[in-house]
Amino acid sequence: MKIIEIEWCSPEYQSELELRHEVLRGPLGLKLTPEELDGEHAQMHFGVLENDELVATLVAQPQSSGVVQFRQMAVRTDQQRSGKGTELIKHCEEKIREQGFSEVQLDARQTCVPFYEKLGYQPVGDIFERITLKHQKMVKKLS
Repeated sequence: MKIIEIEWCSPEYQSELELRHEVLRGPLGLKLTPEELDGEHAQMHFGVLENDELVATLVAQPQSSGVVQFRQMAVRTDQQRSGKGTELIKHCEEKIREQGFSEVQLDARQTCVPFYEKLGYQPVGDIFERITLKHQKMVKKLS
């Protein structure tokens, strides 16, 4: 397993988009829209390679001072519950901490809340709906 930073518009970025569609949008009958992809050139993209194949990905989007939002976390279905998602989150937290960020925010699908809670994320506010699924805003302060 190797964790990499993915360059925007690279072949790995195209693999990232395919994985995000396969795991996050396709099962809902949806596609990533140009509006959703707008601005991704200025965001940080990370991935997990297994035998040179992208099996997990996460996008980190800087927000206000000291805050970054993790979004579009996807782990290939056959690789879920393998620890790769956990390692990817920990790696990304360390990378953004090194860049001066002190807080991570994310909008977790309700089914994924326990995963993030195990990693120290706290639910904030009420459950809301996005792309037909219930979500929970979660926050973690980085020490």
